[in-house]
Amino acid sequence: MKLSDRIRKSKLYKDNRGSAMIVAIVVSIVVIAFTLSLLLVAYSLFSSNTKKVTQTQVKELAKSVSIEIENELTQPHFDSKEELLSEINNPKHYLWLYLRYNIVQLNWPYYDVSTAGHTEVYAYRYFDINVAGGDMTKYATMADEITVCMYWSDDDLSEKDETMLAVEVSVKKDTQSCIYTTYYDLSLADYDDVPVANSTLNDVFNPNGNAIDISENWVWTKVN
Repeated sequence: MKLSDRIRKSKLYKDNRGSAMIVAIVVSIVVIAFTLSLLLVAYSLFSSNTKKVTQTQVKELAKSVSIEIENELTQPHFDSKEELLSEINNPKHYLWLYLRYNIVQLNWPYYDVSTAGHTEVYAYRYFDINVAGGDMTKYATMADEITVCMYWSDDDLSEKDETMLAVEVSVKKDTQSCIYTTYYDLSLADYDDVPVANSTLNDVFNPNGNAIDISENWVWTKVN
């Protein structure tokens, strides 16, 4: 074989080897890009699934808290003035008593967006849910914050039994949140005994020392 032929074949081999390396690099880049795209899709699916799970969790928790509040408001029944006085002296239903002493009182305005002094700033009452005892680690994984907002309205302020109470339970976890709202109607009946006014001072359920008429039998009923 002539020297020139050997030189030409050697050059052709080197050119082919360089082309093969370029093809290998391109293929590697395509594989890496495909792998990254798969990782991105997997992360997107994981993130979306996590958000769905968290959203379902906050919805269920908001509903559960609402049910507990419903039980606290609708279950207490006092068939006589003596039973009500016994509850006041040895309270077991603080939220019920708080509403009994503060609804339809000057320190808690009714809600009316079109009336000065009765908008959200004045009429909304906020309560933080503080969980004590139990598995606090489990609670911490369920919600970052649980807040209860209450406000009341009355189309005829001369009639207490026209009062409607709104309870909004707000639950937040990460970027997800849920507000669960329930409404309650107030109905009144009179006990048979003589009307008596009562005032309880410096209590958590009556911070303003409001006086109430013990002859009135208050019952809350859920309307939605």
